[in-house]
Amino acid sequence: MAKPGVLLKRRVSDQLLTALTILLPLLLFVVAPLQANGVISGTLFGIMFGLMLIPAIVMLSDDRMAVGAILIALILVFVAAVRQGTLLDRYLDAVAWLITGLTLSVVVARAVFARGRVTFHRVIGGVLLYLTIGVTFVALFGFLVLLVPNPLSNLGTLQGNLGIGNLIYFSFVTLTTIGYGDVVPLHPYARGLANVEAIIGQLYPATLLARLVTLELAVRHG
Repeated sequence: MAKPGVLLKRRVSDQLLTALTILLPLLLFVVAPLQANGVISGTLFGIMFGLMLIPAIVMLSDDRMAVGAILIALILVFVAAVRQGTLLDRYLDAVAWLITGLTLSVVVARAVFARGRVTFHRVIGGVLLYLTIGVTFVALFGFLVLLVPNPLSNLGTLQGNLGIGNLIYFSFVTLTTIGYGDVVPLHPYARGLANVEAIIGQLYPATLLARLVTLELAVRHG
């Protein structure tokens, strides 16, 4: 039987996982459109993104490498949010989003696909993993926008934070394979990234469901 301190720490970690799974969609699908429409500034959006990383740091406290990576992302986000306006700041934003997406994806994937009983928090982790995949591609498309002239059509003028609201929209439209056609990848690299993200978006739900069913059957017959 686990010690009370271990149980408490696990309970807090599970609650933070749920909180992060709520905060991230709010940032991506409520705050980001406001930033894209000019209602809030890129600086404020960057600060809100940084604040969202704080529960992630606490949740990952047992993994020093993950905590270190998120701390670096947090520092980069706040530096870019304070400075704002230079090309370097946009690169810092892209690096911060990439570190966040990759770190959370790896850590959460290990927990979601690990052996054990299927719990509510494991399912929540599956949702969070899907979102962090989209975040990772936001960063990748952001780098492409910075490095290649006009890789995406109708992206609009990028102002601060890479015009992150527009990139979030394109990433998740691609991940869910909706493909409205209002923003289209023009450059071969952009098309390649879009193809990869669309394939992941198709395979991930089926893979997750198959793994959860397998884990549940293993527990029942174990």
